[in-house]
Amino acid sequence: MRKFFITFFILLSCYFLWPYLVVFNLYVALKTGNTSGVEKRVDWAPLKEGLTKDLDQLVAKELEKNLKNEGIQVSFDSLTLSKEISEKIGTPEGLIYLFNKPEKFLEQIRQALENKTSTKQITPPSAQKKSYEPEGPNIPDLHERIDYAFFTDLSSFRLSFKQGTLPFTLDWHRLGLSWKLVQLKIPANLP
Repeated sequence: MRKFFITFFILLSCYFLWPYLVVFNLYVALKTGNTSGVEKRVDWAPLKEGLTKDLDQLVAKELEKNLKNEGIQVSFDSLTLSKEISEKIGTPEGLIYLFNKPEKFLEQIRQALENKTSTKQITPPSAQKKSYEPEGPNIPDLHERIDYAFFTDLSSFRLSFKQGTLPFTLDWHRLGLSWKLVQLKIPANLP
């Protein structure tokens, strides 16, 4: 009976540590510019759908803000605008660029939402592959950067963190025998 409980505890511990390992693997893929590593850790259809919804809300805020200012022209191509931007972010190169230079990428998105630039100018550069150089654990830094990481149910996991000063939330779901990133919540207020 004791062996059963020990085996059960080990298997349960492995299951609860599994998404943390997957998050770390995505982190390494993003940090090193490994597009194939990012590609296989993301479920792209729901990720793009969630990004489009978030961007629709940002577009609505921008339209409301611009409508209050007199003399500002407002384009109502916003429905296609958020879709176009989510297509730019919803690629391995887009996620790598967003992870490594979030302020710059989000600034480009903000300018597109304000009709200062075209969405065609929002182009993530090709990811430059580099080797991963592990650093010692910086526990105080982790505490400042990670807001929370927990299971929302047995097959869902959520991680909220700050990249620079910008807050992001990642939702993961277990699909079969692997965990996939299914939603990325970008900051509600762009820089």
